[in-house]
Amino acid sequence: MVSKTLGHLLLVSFPGQGHVNPLLRLGKMLASRSFLVTFSTAETTGKQMRKANNITDELTPFGDGFIRFEFFEDGWENDDPRREDLDQYLPQLELVGKQVIPQMVKKNAEQGRPVSCLINNPFIPWVTDVATSLGLPSAMLWVQSCACFAVYYHSHHGSVPFPEEEHPEVDVQLPCMPLLKYDEVPSFLHPTTRYPFMRRPILGQYKNLDKPFCILMETFEELEPELIQHMSEIFPIKAVGPLFRNPKGDRYEEICYIRGGYGTGLIHAVSV
Repeated sequence: MVSKTLGHLLLVSFPGQGHVNPLLRLGKMLASRSFLVTFSTAETTGKQMRKANNITDELTPFGDGFIRFEFFEDGWENDDPRREDLDQYLPQLELVGKQVIPQMVKKNAEQGRPVSCLINNPFIPWVTDVATSLGLPSAMLWVQSCACFAVYYHSHHGSVPFPEEEHPEVDVQLPCMPLLKYDEVPSFLHPTTRYPFMRRPILGQYKNLDKPFCILMETFEELEPELIQHMSEIFPIKAVGPLFRNPKGDRYEEICYIRGGYGTGLIHAVSV
């Protein structure tokens, strides 16, 4: 049986193309390195993925492992206008997800595929709560640079002044980074942003970042080594920028194993 020889990783993605694509690439790479990967997101996105790629829920060989897909209904109709409002949709997704993901983990265990680790991406930090409640380790894939990660972190904690409505031209000085002029901070943080609703889910994910044992960061370590080292003193960061290069190229990333109380799981990425 597959589960007896391969660690099973459950990847849960926010249902948006910019989130699905990087996490799916990570899933394919993990599968190629002798993992069983189940990729999950809301059924609305699952329908689009099935149409575009002819994917199925069956085990599909990929490299030395396997990948499969298992989608879930989020409780709203496809044309529900509330989907366009993250302030409404994110709580709904969390409400459903906290019920569905444990059921998914239980079902896979009953079918001989026990999950050994959950991996999520931004906007759905509740996945780590689910992992904790199930006694499973979790990791998170951050799909921006460490510089963006640091800016959001310091904004969330209010450790330095940021532009605000009364003082919109405040420059920002952060550790291990050059001075950011007021118009160089991420646009969602600036008081003049046209999308203020995006600020809440972006900053909200920091409430759970003390729980994942590893934050996989899609950035190049060579470009911001001092900043990565600084933020690594706060979070268990591992830069995996070259992770998504063609494996036939001159460099790629390999996900390694660790065996411990939770069985076989993901622990870190190393360059080879």
